[in-house]
Amino acid sequence: MNRRVAAVGLAAVLALGACAAPRNTLGTRSSACFRSLPTARSAVHHEGHLLGVRRVSRGTALRAFPQADLPPGRDFCVVGFSGQYKAEHVDHPAGAAEGRNAVVIVTMRGTTAVATFFVARLPLRLRH
Repeated sequence: MNRRVAAVGLAAVLALGACAAPRNTLGTRSSACFRSLPTARSAVHHEGHLLGVRRVSRGTALRAFPQADLPPGRDFCVVGFSGQYKAEHVDHPAGAAEGRNAVVIVTMRGTTAVATFFVARLPLRLRH
C-alpha cells in the first residue's frame, strides 16, 4: 500500500513539474520577434529608446506602410524606437527623410532589416 501511495505521489509531482517547465517564449504571437531586436537596434545604429515589437502579416505591414517594398514572406516583425532620426543615420531608410520615431521591419528569422520608416505617430500597436 505504501508503495502505491508513493508512486501516485511521485506521478503527481512529476506531472505538476512539467506544467512549470522553462520555456524560450513569452507565450504570445510576437514572441518570435524578440530575436529580431539586435537586428533592428543595429538598423537604427543603437540610437533611441525601444517602444516595442510586434509580429504582423504581410498585409498588415503593407497597410501600415503602403510604400514598403517587402520581400515574399508571410509574416514580419515590426520594431519601434523613439528618438530623433535622419535617413543618413539608419540602415534601409524608406519614406520620410527624418522623424521622431523609427519603425524597422525585420524578416521573421530576425536576421535581415527590410526597411526603416520614420513616423510622428506609430501606425501599429507595439509591445515589449
